[in-house]
This record gives sequence, C-alpha cells and structure tokens, in this order.
Amino acid sequence: MKSFFFEKLKGEYLKNILTMMSGVFLSQIIMVVGSFFLTRIFTPEDFGLIALFMSLTNILSVVSTGRYEHSIILPKLNIDGYKLMFYTSIIVLIFSFFLYFLIYPYQKNISSYLNNSDIESWLIYLPIMVILNSLFFVFRAWLIRNKEFKRITYGSILKSLVLNIILIAGGIFYGDVMVFLIANIVAQLFETVFLFVRLRKSHIPFVYRKKEALGLLKAYDKFPKFLLPGDLINTYASQNPVILLNLFFGNAVVGYYSLSQRVLGLPIKLISNTTKEVYKQKAAEEYNEKGNCKEVFMKTFKMLFLTSLIPTLVLYYTAPWIFSFFFGSQWEVSGQYSRYLLIMFCFQFSVSPLSYTLFIKGRQQYDLYWQVCLLIFTSIGLYLGYYLNSADYAILGFSIAYSLMYLVYLKLIYDASK
Repeated sequence: MKSFFFEKLKGEYLKNILTMMSGVFLSQIIMVVGSFFLTRIFTPEDFGLIALFMSLTNILSVVSTGRYEHSIILPKLNIDGYKLMFYTSIIVLIFSFFLYFLIYPYQKNISSYLNNSDIESWLIYLPIMVILNSLFFVFRAWLIRNKEFKRITYGSILKSLVLNIILIAGGIFYGDVMVFLIANIVAQLFETVFLFVRLRKSHIPFVYRKKEALGLLKAYDKFPKFLLPGDLINTYASQNPVILLNLFFGNAVVGYYSLSQRVLGLPIKLISNTTKEVYKQKAAEEYNEKGNCKEVFMKTFKMLFLTSLIPTLVLYYTAPWIFSFFFGSQWEVSGQYSRYLLIMFCFQFSVSPLSYTLFIKGRQQYDLYWQVCLLIFTSIGLYLGYYLNSADYAILGFSIAYSLMYLVYLKLIYDASK
C-alpha cells in the first residue's frame, strides 16, 4: 500500500504533503497531550464556553476577508498575488474596526440571545481574535503560493506549544476559564506574526492605485459573490451544533461535543487539511497546463478515502473506552458522541480537501447552492434532537445529514475536475 501511494503521489507533490503533515502531526500530538491534562483541570462547561467563543470567531473570520484569500494562489503573475494579499489584509482591518463598534453596545443582548451570560465579558475580544485569525489565513495563502510549506508547519507547532503551555500553567496556578481566552489570543498572535515575518522577506514593492486595486478585486469578485456566502453558510453549518446545543442543552453538552470534535478532527488536521493546502497549488497548476485536474483529483481522493476506513471502524467500537481512559470517566459521553460523528468525519476527511476544484473551474455558485442545502438539512437534524429532547439524537441527526450532503458534494467536485 505504501509503495502504491509513493508511486501515485510522487515527487514534489508528495514531498509538500509530507512536509505539511509532519508539522501538523507534531502540533496535534501537543494538542492531544495537552488535552490529557486540560480535561482534568477544566470542566465540560469551561470547554463549552471557549467552543462557543471560537465558533463566533470562525464565523466572523469568514466574512472579514471576503474570501479573497483564496484568490491569492490563482494569478499567473506573482505581483498580482501579492497585491491581492495586501488588499485582503486591508479589508480584514476595516471589517474588524467596524465589528468592535457593533459589538460594544450590545454585549448583554448578544449573550442573552446566545443563552450564555458567561460569554458577555468575552465578546469585546472578538474583533482582536478575528483580526489575528483572518490575517493568518491571508498570510498562509501567500506562503502556499510560494511553496513555503515548512514555514506554515512550524507556525502550527509554535501555536500548539504556546496554547498548551499557557492553558496548563494558567489552569494550575490561576484556575479560571479566562485562561482559555488569553491562551487562544496569544497563541494565534504568535502564529500570525511568525508567518508575517517570513512574508516580509518576499516583499514586492508596488505603487497603490485605486483604479488598479478595484480592477484586480473585481477580476476575482466571484469569491465574495459566491464563495463568501457559501463559506459563511458552511462555517455556520459546522458551528451550528455548538450554537444550537448551547441554546438547547447548555454548556456541558457543548463541552462534551467540542472534545469529540477536537479528537476526531486530529486526522483531518493531520492529513486531510495538509493535503488540501498542497492540492490547491497542484490542482491549479495542472489545470493551467492541461485544462483539467482530474488526474490529481482521483489520486488524492483514493488516498484519503482508503486512509480513513480502518480508523473509522476501530473508533466505532472503542471510542467511549478511549475517552474514558485518556481523559477521565466524566468524558465518556464525548466518546459516545464520537461514535455518532464518525461517518460524517469519514466523508469530510475524504472530500473536503478537494473542494478547491470548484473554484479553479469557476463554479463558485455550485458551492453556494450546496452550502445552503447543507445548512438546511443539518439544522433539521439538530432540531429533531431538540424536539425529542435528546442531545444524542441531535448530534446523530446532524452527522447523518452532513454525510449525505457530502456525497452530493463529491459528485459536484468530480464533474468540475474533468
């Protein structure tokens, strides 16, 4: 099997994947080891609170860039990619400035709407986290364009180290949930600045001209027109369980769910997401040369799908025991939730990294239509659990709906690769 993968995915493409994978592997090992201690320091309610805050951060970060960061890789001229990076960074700063003044007067109203009074004092820090998170995505896109994959992996390792050191030390000596907020802000600051330092070394001087800037942004306006609504819906759909489970069942259920997400998300972050970053560059390159990217699409999908099968089967039978053993008996519920989510993560692992194919083909509108349907059907699954007064049914319904929609997504992506 190993020789098959090396034969099919050889040369620079495989090297870049392995480079990204090795760094993410180390960063996720740090996260797993950290979780072993954190689940014994903090409660499920604490995990639920930071999960809700990060859900809001992720949703707002999608809006802040206009999704122009995805366009940075595409131009044939390096100067155009650099300009897109610069203009997108300005958009992020402007958005976050206005976000602050939108949140400040309404913190109590927002926390009341979210049915979570604990998050009220945290909301004012959202614009800061959005800036750091969004600029990270922008800088990373430029480094991907220039194949600076090592720098990206070192950044993820640095973030994991800083995050867990602050969380564990702060949890032991301070013991307040506020440590979660401080740790996430500081860790993201370290990672974003780390990428920015490298970015400055590839600085390309240019003269800003308003007409030229608007023309370049207009040339890639399919991203804010179609990808932004689609990604916003997709991000909201993925964060929907956190928001709705918080509304329906409280912080503790969100805490159990968030640990399940953290653990099951490890292979996605380790293999799937790292493959995605390299696939984006390789697929765009192959499409520019051949007019299609079917070959790299098929090779990558087969690799991801075969990689996911055995872990999925093993975890189905062992997840509750694993969570109880490694994180403590109070977290066995997370293991049960993980069993419900396995089929969804299997499809997400195999299909999600290939989604950039639609953007290369200029079919952003297809992605938007799919995202709308995804939000509708996953919301129905969650509300079914609320109707039955069962968090288990809510999570299971969400997982089944998500999985079925990913089968539809796979067909759309395959057609775009041809």
